[in-house]
Amino acid sequence: MYNWKIEQHKVCSGQQELNVRILVKDLVETTGSTSEEWISLFKSHLKKIPKTNSFSAENGYKATQRNLTSLEVWKMKANGDFNYKMYTVTRIN
Repeated sequence: MYNWKIEQHKVCSGQQELNVRILVKDLVETTGSTSEEWISLFKSHLKKIPKTNSFSAENGYKATQRNLTSLEVWKMKANGDFNYKMYTVTRIN
């Protein structure tokens, strides 16, 4: 089991963002060895977060790989551009 460290950058208080925060914290405690594996699980779990207004969490948030042991979670704009970085997640041994 690997440990992951969360560095929080910016988080708002909307219901979807709270659900994403819970998801990130849960994945940090239960997820595997590489950032690719973490991102794959993040994407699949985003689909389970309910829509708010007409926006789905699947389209509103994205995890991007920095390297094999680090990734970033972003809030996305409606047009698909990056809005702001929410978290940096790094594996620690």
